[in-house]
Amino acid sequence: MAGDALSRFGLVGLSHRTAPTALRDRVAAEEAMAVVWADRFAACAAETLVLVTCDRVEALLVADDPAAAAERVAADFAAAAGLERLEPHGYRRFGTEAVRHLFRVAASLDSMVVGEPQVLGQLKDADRRARQAGRIGPALDLVLSGAYGAAKRVRSDTAIGERPVSIAAAAVHVARDIHGDRDDLAVLVLGTAEMGELLMAALAPGAGARRMIADTGGPRPAALARRLGATVVPFDRPAAALAAADVAVCATAGPGDPALSAAVLRESMRLRRHRPIFLVDAGVPPGIDPGVQRLDGTFLYALSDLERLALDGRSSRAGEVVSGDAIVEAEVARLAERAGLRDAGPVLRGLVDGFERERRRALADGGGDAERATALLAARLMHGPMAELRRMAVEDPVLRALAERLIARMFVTDKEEGDP
Repeated sequence: MAGDALSRFGLVGLSHRTAPTALRDRVAAEEAMAVVWADRFAACAAETLVLVTCDRVEALLVADDPAAAAERVAADFAAAAGLERLEPHGYRRFGTEAVRHLFRVAASLDSMVVGEPQVLGQLKDADRRARQAGRIGPALDLVLSGAYGAAKRVRSDTAIGERPVSIAAAAVHVARDIHGDRDDLAVLVLGTAEMGELLMAALAPGAGARRMIADTGGPRPAALARRLGATVVPFDRPAAALAAADVAVCATAGPGDPALSAAVLRESMRLRRHRPIFLVDAGVPPGIDPGVQRLDGTFLYALSDLERLALDGRSSRAGEVVSGDAIVEAEVARLAERAGLRDAGPVLRGLVDGFERERRRALADGGGDAERATALLAARLMHGPMAELRRMAVEDPVLRALAERLIARMFVTDKEEGDP
């Protein structure tokens, strides 16, 4: 059976679904702990990969006795967490179930935010570290390659990664709609509220981006600029500062008139020669005059607008999970078939080698007579199966009946020559 080929796999873990963050952190708070755990489990498993993310700590094992290996791992995880037993905060999976779980994790179907791409990168990092430590062998190599293939299919064949699922991701989504998929955006943050820092990190992550903090007085803009690797720019002429930005985030936190008026934006658009600008109003209270929406080339989004996009994205991605799971099922079946063929490889190679030896013997013994050589070959190839069937007839008639059906199926003995 195909499932037998995966019977050496086991998985033990804790995730956001079963254990609080504090408990998971006691087991492994940093990715570097993955190698420490993998080294510890080398005594009970031939191959080991440990995945540590903000959502989960999981050990995937290959062992002759996966249940015993999983018991050891669960006991060690429980001790680290200060628990008598890992369950109900942890879980165990074996065989095909362990492989299916890994595929769903790689495809981000089991993530707290369904469809987020980070977990696949974290799995590949864990794979790289485990290989460097010598913990990945042919069995895990086969399963991991299948997991990467499943994740790729889920992302390409479903819409699971297309919609933003957080305010920051929604802002990035809108910025791409307005400015294209650029990594050199100029982003200006006005104010020092926390949302401004979050949006700056999301909108300008690359080395080519230009990060600017408006100098609105006091020490906070300079401190924020140091944290973000940004430049403090004068804001005594706000229209000129805005003219240099592709995206402007207003993150003010105080009462008063709007920090950015329609008149300032009108002058800024003139200086920009009406190149589009994306405005995010993250101020509390709002800091951008809503009248700027009437100006050509300005695209104003409030936090409520971005939140609505994020909620739509969560709903859309949840609907794609069913399609994603169908792909995972198909890929697990495909892997089981590949694993079965790989397991059968040594037997098939032995069969081919044995046939070749008998062919050479028959040619030598036939003395150049093709008819005699082929008769010798047929007799010698049939000797072993006939003797084994006779033995089965005495010791295990049921097994003999199964063997006869298998031989008939493999060698098509019930069909006439020329039948399809």
